[in-house]
Amino acid sequence: MQTIRTWALTIALAALAGGIVWLLAPKGSVQKAVRTVVAVFLLCAFLSPLFDRRGIDFTLLLPEDAAAPTIPGFDETISRQLQSAVEAELIRRISGVLEERKISGQILVRTDILPGGGINIATAKVALPPGTNTSGLKNSLEEAAGTEVEISVE
Repeated sequence: MQTIRTWALTIALAALAGGIVWLLAPKGSVQKAVRTVVAVFLLCAFLSPLFDRRGIDFTLLLPEDAAAPTIPGFDETISRQLQSAVEAELIRRISGVLEERKISGQILVRTDILPGGGINIATAKVALPPGTNTSGLKNSLEEAAGTEVEISVE
C-alpha cells in the first residue's frame, strides 16, 4: 500500500512541477518544446514503478507463477539448424584447402547432436581421385577444419 501512495505522490509532484515549468516558459516555439519535455517527464513519473536501479523491471507486469511459453519442436529445430550450419562450415573450410591446391574430391561430414544440445563432429572424410598428391594435405585440412580429417584415394 505504501508503494502505491509513493507512486501517486510522485505523479502529483511531477505534474505540479511540470505545470509550473510550462507556465513559466515563454510563449511560442519554446513553450511547445517545454510541453514535450513535461509530457515525457510525466510519462516517466507514471512508469516509475517499473524502473529499477538496474533498468526496467517487467516482473511487476507478469504474474509470479507465469512460466515461459514453450513452442513444440523448437529446441529440435534449432539443434538441426546448428548441426547443418556446422557441417556446411566444415565443408566450406575443407573445400577451400582443396581449391587452393587445385584438387577435386568428395567431402563427407557427419555430425551428431549431443543430449545437452552441443554438436559432435563424428566424421570428416575426403575422397580423392587416384594419383592425387596428398603430401601435407592431411595437416592442412585438419588445421583448416579444426578436427581430424580422414583422406582416402579411390
